[in-house]
Amino acid sequence: PSKQPITVGPSKRPSIFPSETPSKSPSNEPTTSPSKLPTTTPTPRPSKTPSNAPSSRPTSSPSKAPAKKLTLEPSGSPFIKLTNSPSDMPTREPTIKPSVAPSVRPMSSPSKEPTSDPSTMPTRSPSNQPTKEPSSEPSASPSKAPSRSPSNQPTDVPTTDPSASPSTRPTRYPSHQPTKDPTSQPSATPSTRPTSSPSGQPTKMPTAEPSTTPTQSPTRSPSTKPTPQPTQPFPTKKPTGSPTFQPTCAENGNFNLCIALDMSGSVCNGSGGGQCESCEPLNQCNSGGEKPSICCPNFSNMLEFAKDLTTALGELSTDQDFSLVHFGTEVSIASTLDSWRQAIKSINKLRYTGGMTNLAGAITSCQLTLDQSPSDRKNLMLILTDGAPSVPGSLQNARNVATAAAQDAIGKETFIIPVLIEEPNPFDFAVTYLRNNISSDGKVFLSDFEGLNDLQETLFEQVTCQTNTNDNKDTLWEQK
Repeated sequence: PSKQPITVGPSKRPSIFPSETPSKSPSNEPTTSPSKLPTTTPTPRPSKTPSNAPSSRPTSSPSKAPAKKLTLEPSGSPFIKLTNSPSDMPTREPTIKPSVAPSVRPMSSPSKEPTSDPSTMPTRSPSNQPTKEPSSEPSASPSKAPSRSPSNQPTDVPTTDPSASPSTRPTRYPSHQPTKDPTSQPSATPSTRPTSSPSGQPTKMPTAEPSTTPTQSPTRSPSTKPTPQPTQPFPTKKPTGSPTFQPTCAENGNFNLCIALDMSGSVCNGSGGGQCESCEPLNQCNSGGEKPSICCPNFSNMLEFAKDLTTALGELSTDQDFSLVHFGTEVSIASTLDSWRQAIKSINKLRYTGGMTNLAGAITSCQLTLDQSPSDRKNLMLILTDGAPSVPGSLQNARNVATAAAQDAIGKETFIIPVLIEEPNPFDFAVTYLRNNISSDGKVFLSDFEGLNDLQETLFEQVTCQTNTNDNKDTLWEQK
């Protein structure tokens, strides 16, 4: 017989295995395996696995040293010391130093120092310093400093400075500065600054400024500025035809026009990067002596332009109505289809909101105002924005849903006219995106905020050419 002490009373249910030392009182339920040391008082339910020694109570903060085994979920704050391997889920806040190996899922914000190896998935925003080795897929936006070697795939947005050596595959858009060595093949579009010597083949589109010396072959269309030296041979074989081949469009069509005004933070933040929601903070967003409801001269210029164009179109002898939408992160319909005088009143009531650029919501809301229009009118949509869409979701998702909204509107025979308000650069990513994915005819009209009124005559003609009953669509003037 055993000399070990026995329990005072029997357990309600027997244990699967006997304990080394019995408890003073029985547990409500048996443990799966015995504890090495009994607890002072019985627990309501046994642990699934035994403890080496019981804790008096759980800790409210993480241990100074990490656990020997990985936890299923991270602590609320990171450990002081690094773990040898990452957690299954990232911590809510970035650690002071990176883990030895990357986490399976990226954190919402980058670490203060990059990891020795790249993550399996890119972070939402780039690290302050590039990784030692390129990642398998590029980040959505470029790093502040270029990597030592080019990425396997080019970034969606060009970097500010080119890499030391060219990429194996050409980028979709040119760098702001040309590479030191020429690439094996020319870029799809030219660089903003000319190269020191001409390319072997001319680019498909003219550069903003001519090369120092002319190319061996002529371009399909002329440059915006003449070259310092004449082309060979000279002069041209035939003079330009005068007058133009087709007349200007007649102003005889009935129409509805929805104007969508961009109120995102970049309109007033002075390239500071803030969202300027409700023009806050004032010291970064409020400028030019404007009251906070207008916030900055850029937004004031946009409102004046919208009122001037609405008045000019409203004074036509045809029948027309106007609706108004404004967009930042959120989108609002300021007025449904009504007279041009009522549209002016609605513009005067607008208040700057700030936020991100929800282009998809703007297009969808504009189309909602046009869906109930009379069948004898042409529906048009004029979008004034200062950049590509940035919400909802990721940048790529924002572009995809805006493209889908535009295609849906165009499928309903709405003609979309995008106006990009920034320093004119016909090869900017936003220009290419709006031209290929949003515009009904591939045209994008460029201006800075101060020069918006110079576009009024051009956009007036663009509207009337689309609405006239003679369908003279080939006479449109393209903004270069």
